[in-house]
Amino acid sequence: MIVIANEQVYINLDTKYSIELNTHVYVEDIGQVYCKDDNIKKRVEKVRIYNSKSEEMYDYISGNEITTKILENIENVDITLIGGPDVLLEVKGKEDPSRIFNIVKIAIVMLVLFFGAGAAIINFYEDVNMSKSMEKIYFTITGIKKDNPLILTIPLSIGTGLGMFAFFSRIFSFSKRRRQEPGPLELELYLYDKDVEENILNDLKKQKTEDLNRW
Repeated sequence: MIVIANEQVYINLDTKYSIELNTHVYVEDIGQVYCKDDNIKKRVEKVRIYNSKSEEMYDYISGNEITTKILENIENVDITLIGGPDVLLEVKGKEDPSRIFNIVKIAIVMLVLFFGAGAAIINFYEDVNMSKSMEKIYFTITGIKKDNPLILTIPLSIGTGLGMFAFFSRIFSFSKRRRQEPGPLELELYLYDKDVEENILNDLKKQKTEDLNRW
């Protein structure tokens, strides 16, 4: 009786991979394959493991799915995955940058930074007195002294609220992929929960080690 030993295949998975709409993902796209048999190595690299979607979104492939897909297509191999257990997929459309649009965006950012820096400098020298700052800006632009210029204070108040809302929200995006991205507050809460869990785990390990040392 002849026993054929399975060929060992090692796959070093990436943590993230970006793909365009309506395309496929193969093993070679999301990791590096290592195998002594070059023929098997090439066959493993060409195994399709994911069919892309027709809309922008985030998705993922688990290590179990990758292993299952490979074993369904190739026999007599043992799969060993190296790296994270899952691969995050970013499905996005092909960007077609417009020169005019980029120039407009750059101009808007420059104006926001210019006036924002100017307002910050004025507030600094006025000891963060917003009312006096607005009056000084109004006088600089119009040459007229006016107490509490509403034409500046009202847009400032509305813009501050809208700016904070846009910064902490993703509802303004028309892309499903963008709406799936966590906001800054959600990200901070996630990191906080992760730190708390790691701290609790470390405390438990430390306590267990101390108990063992006592015995």
